[in-house]
Amino acid sequence: MRPYLRVANVFEDRIDLGDVKSMNFPPETFARFELKPGDVLLNEGQSPEYLGRPAMYRGEPGKYAFTNSLLRFRAGPDVLPEWALLVFRRHMHAGRFVKEVRITTNIAHLSATRFKSVEFPIPTLETQARVVAETTERLREIDRLGTSIDLAARRAEQLRRSLLAEAFAGRLAPQDPRDEPASVLLERIRAERAAQPKSRRSRSTAK
Repeated sequence: MRPYLRVANVFEDRIDLGDVKSMNFPPETFARFELKPGDVLLNEGQSPEYLGRPAMYRGEPGKYAFTNSLLRFRAGPDVLPEWALLVFRRHMHAGRFVKEVRITTNIAHLSATRFKSVEFPIPTLETQARVVAETTERLREIDRLGTSIDLAARRAEQLRRSLLAEAFAGRLAPQDPRDEPASVLLERIRAERAAQPKSRRSRSTAK
């Protein structure tokens, strides 16, 4: 019995090992589907907007396999795995993979043959490393900004509730001790309305 990864485990730039299934892999089959560090997995079947969603395997060699619901990309000597992951993330968000799919029962499929026809830029290793480093840092900045925005939104909601509570309690402005309490004011208004004579409806005279 060997643990294996499937579509449910592969998210964008993240592999979730919280729900991993196992099945019997004969040795020759496991050798074919064995994952090694740096392998990039892409969802072969998914809703169109998530088709080709990629993540890199960074775990131990020889521990996990993958099923044919995923595509595996293993970089050669002239390609950094991190660069490949970045290219595939770009293709997913740009809708490039969707142009190569066939759709059955609302699920898009990206076959290995069609996957091979997708363009893949290969600059120098130095350029790949530089672009990966710059992009990684900018994505981290975006994550930090998103976290700050979420925190500010939560604080704004808490402040709004506090302001409303203070307003209804009459604590937002200094109180004049000569002012009558709101309960007395409301009671006086009700008494004044009750003392007013009811208006009589005028009847029209038919001519």
